[in-house]
Amino acid sequence: MDRRRLTHTCVLLVGSIALVASLLMGGVSAYAQSNDELADRVEQATQEYREAADEVERIEAEIAQNEEKSEDIQSRLPEQRERTAASIKNLYLFQQNSPGLLDLVLSAEDFNDFISTLRYIDTIHSHYTEEVTALVDMANELEQAQATLNADREAAIQKEEEARVALEEARAAKQEARKQADAIATSESQQRAEAMAIVQQTIDKGVSKTAGDSNKDSNKENKAEEKAEEESEDKEATITTKSGNTVKVELAPEPDADTEPIVENTTSSEVDSWAGRIDAYLAGSPLEGYGSVFAEAAAEYGVDPRISPAISCIESGKGAVCFLPHNAWGWGSSSWPDWESAIRDHVAGFAHIYGSTITLEGAQMYASNDIYAEWYSLVLSEMSSI
Repeated sequence: MDRRRLTHTCVLLVGSIALVASLLMGGVSAYAQSNDELADRVEQATQEYREAADEVERIEAEIAQNEEKSEDIQSRLPEQRERTAASIKNLYLFQQNSPGLLDLVLSAEDFNDFISTLRYIDTIHSHYTEEVTALVDMANELEQAQATLNADREAAIQKEEEARVALEEARAAKQEARKQADAIATSESQQRAEAMAIVQQTIDKGVSKTAGDSNKDSNKENKAEEKAEEESEDKEATITTKSGNTVKVELAPEPDADTEPIVENTTSSEVDSWAGRIDAYLAGSPLEGYGSVFAEAAAEYGVDPRISPAISCIESGKGAVCFLPHNAWGWGSSSWPDWESAIRDHVAGFAHIYGSTITLEGAQMYASNDIYAEWYSLVLSEMSSI
């Protein structure tokens, strides 16, 4: 494999993954699970590719070493063949001319002379034999090196194919995620603009809305709205939540792209940071001092840590106006014995139903249709202040 091509491919992949990550951060909770699955696919494919690329690089290094070894052996073979041939010839002549055991005994002056002669003959014989053995060993080493080289080359080709497949999977997942994220972002942006137009109209008219007004007789409602419009020139627009809390309507600021919501596996220092920010936001309210509970629950369930405190502000004035005990969020018909269990259950339930943060679609489900746009705008405003 061309190493430069491999390196270039790695760079492209890393850049692609970074792009996917930035796009996925802009997704909304309605598609949170889908985006998470796509992100997991990208992450898995990227990991497989990196492992395959590392393995290819390792094998290429071994191939280079084997090639060097093979070249070294081949360069030494001619000389070794000559030495071996000479050794075989000399060994043959030596064996032919060597005296027999009886001759050695008879010619030896004493026993020590006899032993010395035997050692001399053995040394010469071993020398010639080692040269022959060296040739055989070198030939075997060359054959083994070539076999290893071939096996490594096949492994490298296989790993290269695996890397290619992993890369294609990552790119496919990235493209799919980008399409999803683009579609979601476009839809959410349009819906947000429509919601803000409704909110601006409410502010301009100075209208006061109450959750659940849609069940009133339509004619009475229309007349009430007309009368309210006539009398609302100097009035503030408000909404009254299901909990009975009345809040002044305001436009949400543009979203802050630099704000990163909390996610699962968040570090303890990040949780502590969010806890401090939430405590500052809740200061002076019944929920004061529970910032760490909000932050820890958000980290556990992968929810933006600002969402539950923000909803509590709109629905109940941060726990001051609860329609049921410790229910600061207008959450169904539930009550709790204490704030800690209430906070954890709200964050867990929100994550299960709505995802990681609030969307316009989620606001229509959470608040009544009469106040969903204003409620959505107010929750976003509170989140931006945490």
